[in-house]
Amino acid sequence: MSSKVLAFINFKGGVGKTAMAVNIGATLAKLHEKRVLIVDLDPQSNSSVWLMRPDRWQEHVAGGRKSTFQIYDDALNGRNRFNFDEALVRGVVTWTGFTDLPRLHLLPATVELLRIEDKIHEIRSSAVYQLLDAALGSYFKQYDYVLLDCPPNLYSTTKGAIFSADSCVIPYVPDYLSLSGFQVLAEEIVEMREMFAPHLRGRRKPNIGAVIISHYRQSGNVYRLAINELELSIARLQRSGVLSSQTAILEPYIRHCVRVAESTNEHLPVILYAPGSIGAQDYCDLTQRFLNHFESKK
Repeated sequence: MSSKVLAFINFKGGVGKTAMAVNIGATLAKLHEKRVLIVDLDPQSNSSVWLMRPDRWQEHVAGGRKSTFQIYDDALNGRNRFNFDEALVRGVVTWTGFTDLPRLHLLPATVELLRIEDKIHEIRSSAVYQLLDAALGSYFKQYDYVLLDCPPNLYSTTKGAIFSADSCVIPYVPDYLSLSGFQVLAEEIVEMREMFAPHLRGRRKPNIGAVIISHYRQSGNVYRLAINELELSIARLQRSGVLSSQTAILEPYIRHCVRVAESTNEHLPVILYAPGSIGAQDYCDLTQRFLNHFESKK
C-alpha cells in the first residue's frame, strides 16, 4: 500500500484537530500496526507536547534545528541544516520510561514557526507551497500514514500541507458557526486546487476526504440538528462540484471525554493513558472507519 498523506485542517481553533491527529495516529500504530508519522506544523506545538514531556521537547527543539521550523528557515536563508533522522522522535515515552508505540514517529514543531509567516513572502509564491513536499516527500514513502497537524489558519504553512496531502481531514464541532466556516473552507480548497494544478504533475488534487465530529454530546437535539445541517451542506457542495462524491462524515462521533483532556497532562495518547475510557473506545472505533474509508479511496 502506498502512503496516505492527510492534512488535518480547520481555520477555527478548539475543534479537536490535534486530538484527532494524535489519537488516530496512535491507534493506527498500536492496534493496526501501521507506520505513522505525525508532522507538527503549528507554532503552538500541541502535537509535540502531547507526545513529549516538556523538558524533553524543549531540549530536542532547542534553536529550532530538530523541528519543522528548520525546513522553512533553510529555504529562507539558503541553508541545508534540516536533518530528518535527527529531528525525528520515535515512539512515546511512558511514565516508567519505557518507549511504547515504536511505529509512531513525530516531527516536532517549535514556537519559532511564528517567524515564518512574516518572512515567507520573500520566496516566490509557487515555491512556498512546495517547500514541505520538497523537504519531506521522499521520507513520506517510509510510512503507511502521514498526518499533518496544521495551524488554525490558511496561511502559507497550511497551504503547503494541503499541497503535500492526498486529502484533507476536517475536525468539526457541530454548531452554526462551524457550518459557515466549513463552507468557506471547502471553497478555499477548490481555489488552492486550481492554483496548485500546474505543479501537481498528475497527483491526486487536494480535496476534503473526511469530516470528523468532535466534542459531541448526546443530550438534547442541538448537536443532531447541527449534524443534519452539515450533511445537507455536504450534499449541496457535492452537487456543485466543490466536494468530491467520496467526502464523508466518519462515525462514531467523538464524544466529550475528560480522560482525553487528562491524557495531554500525561503526554500520552488516550489509548495508552486510559484504554478503557469512552474516549479510547471512540477513537478505536473511528480509526477502523478511518482505515476503511481512506484505504478504499482511489
